[in-house]
Amino acid sequence: MGLNVATRQPLTGVAFHRTLEHRGGAWWRLVVSAVLGVIGLLAMSLASLFAVLGAARALGYDNFAIDLTDGVSAGELLGANLGLALLIPLAGALVWGLYGVRPRWLSSHRPGVRWRWLAWGVGISVLVWSIFLVLGTAGAFLVRSEPVDLGVWSFLAVVVFTTPLQAAGEEYLFRGLLLQALGAARLPVWVCCVGSGAIFAAAHLQFDASLFADRLLLGTVFAWLTIRTGGIEASIAIHAVKNVAVLIPAGLLDDVSAALDPSGVTWLPVLVDVVLLSIAVPCILAAHKRSYQVPPRSRAIE
Repeated sequence: MGLNVATRQPLTGVAFHRTLEHRGGAWWRLVVSAVLGVIGLLAMSLASLFAVLGAARALGYDNFAIDLTDGVSAGELLGANLGLALLIPLAGALVWGLYGVRPRWLSSHRPGVRWRWLAWGVGISVLVWSIFLVLGTAGAFLVRSEPVDLGVWSFLAVVVFTTPLQAAGEEYLFRGLLLQALGAARLPVWVCCVGSGAIFAAAHLQFDASLFADRLLLGTVFAWLTIRTGGIEASIAIHAVKNVAVLIPAGLLDDVSAALDPSGVTWLPVLVDVVLLSIAVPCILAAHKRSYQVPPRSRAIE
């Protein structure tokens, strides 16, 4: 059982999650992909945090420290987001090393990123989550008792410019590599979607029932949407916009820790996500149907 780094042509004319199906040894490759992917997620997040710490110290910020018990600073969020963004090359390396397939096939069945379609997905997601973002931001400004200082503006800049990279990194791992790895094992489409969602939820290491259910819901819907649209662009768009819409109000309220690791969570966030996804997903599917030929479905529904 060794790694095959030779380049192979993946299956074409099949649903996105079946792209890697022609390779033998699908089950051990699936297990190795999942284990190395999750380990890589944790390792790269920690390494990036310490890299930001080292850079801050080198630039003369001697008081900068990693202390997540005292809120989440702009530097800490930068480190975490950049670490998760590194999942993009990690997923590419794993699909090339384990399956011998070039990384661009993780993006879409074209292959590669369909930038125009990604822009459509972002636009639709912004429209759907705009009410949440506007109301949350306005409420945060009304509640905030102190002026918005440089630290807050720095945090908001990190959110806007690096959260999309964080979302893309997670999508390349969970809806790119692992969804295709599940499909290569010839599992039914619903198992592939739920399996990808379950690994995504578990990787957050937060097992409160409502939190886990919310991540499972998001991961499962993202996987299904990826299969229906033939690529991960729509899931990247929703994931990025949703996270930005949550983190901007949280940053203004200096309550980012509660947003990233909430306690005493109710089922309301799950209900909110169900409502917003029930609006966004049909809109995205309708836009995709108008813009692209529907991806092959002969083996998508089993």
